[in-house]
Amino acid sequence: MTFYKFAVGAVLTAAMLTVLGFGALVFSARDFQYGVRQISDSTNGVISFARLAEAERRIDQIMEQSSSQRGEKVEIEKQLTELEGAARSADDSANQVRAVMVRGIAEIEQRATAQPGASAAADISAQGLTHRVNSLASRAGLAPDDQQSVANLRVQAQSLSEHDADGEERNGRRAALVTRQQLVQGQVAEVERRISALQEGVVSDNKFYEQVRGEAEALRTLSPLGLSAHLAQGHPALLSTLLVLLMGALGSLLYLFPAYLNRAQPVTMAEIAVRLIFGMCAALAVYVLANAAMSSFSFGAEDTEPGTSSQLNPFTVSMFGIVAGVLSEDIAKWIQDRGRGAFTPGGSFGGADGGGDSARIGSAVNPHGGPDTP
Repeated sequence: MTFYKFAVGAVLTAAMLTVLGFGALVFSARDFQYGVRQISDSTNGVISFARLAEAERRIDQIMEQSSSQRGEKVEIEKQLTELEGAARSADDSANQVRAVMVRGIAEIEQRATAQPGASAAADISAQGLTHRVNSLASRAGLAPDDQQSVANLRVQAQSLSEHDADGEERNGRRAALVTRQQLVQGQVAEVERRISALQEGVVSDNKFYEQVRGEAEALRTLSPLGLSAHLAQGHPALLSTLLVLLMGALGSLLYLFPAYLNRAQPVTMAEIAVRLIFGMCAALAVYVLANAAMSSFSFGAEDTEPGTSSQLNPFTVSMFGIVAGVLSEDIAKWIQDRGRGAFTPGGSFGGADGGGDSARIGSAVNPHGGPDTP
């Protein structure tokens, strides 16, 4: 191997590493934009990382300042839950005692031929039942068993009275807690409103804020020196164009490497420079023609308005660029033939020239680099 060929190989390797490095940065930034647009269409795929960082800083401050209110809100909710649970348990026990008392009073009244009024018999409150028990206790001639039952009923009536007193106390505590809860909820709601306003400054539909923030954090964490995150703040049209150019250069290198290894005629420095530029130009030409022929070739996009750069799938853009870089000569010939057919009097896109061998792109491509000779 001559020194010149070794130098050409070194230049090819350096060019490939450079294209791969910049291509990876641009592709990751463009893919991030495409993914963010799928999450939140209102962002158009572009968010401000500086605004996101500022929003996160201020949200952390607000959360720290409001920690006492949020903690108190949780504590009040816990106390209310416990209070309501205790009240339900006490009411269930009181209702069971009440049912036993009503049945016992009715049996004693029946044996004592007592005839309570309809309103008295219907009154099952602690006060009403106590009054009926006291009436039975004051009657003369009760059997000893009934007297014992009346004594037991008086104890149960006292228990019901205590339950009612405890219930009034619980209701007072619950009313105080509800009042405090409403006040704290208002404070917490104001905190949440401020947080929502900060989130909407980054993503207008803040229900997608956490998803977008997670995507941005992942890109920023893995971005070398923050370059991908910086590129992701550019316009999607610019990133798509840069991606096409880099993929065109990559396609040219994919053509040149086999030529360097297998072709009899050696690859020169001038050929590397010309082929790289030619591949990028061919990729850009195909990109422009594809966008002119179709309103959008964003594969997989649903319910979106065609024609915006943020809709372009980076994988599809890369495919066009790589293919155009590898087949740059054939693509240039194909464009030339179609242009001659379109602008020559009597010519057409599907004319005789357009239907010849030149119309079959890639038909004369040598996989080892360079065109075949017929």
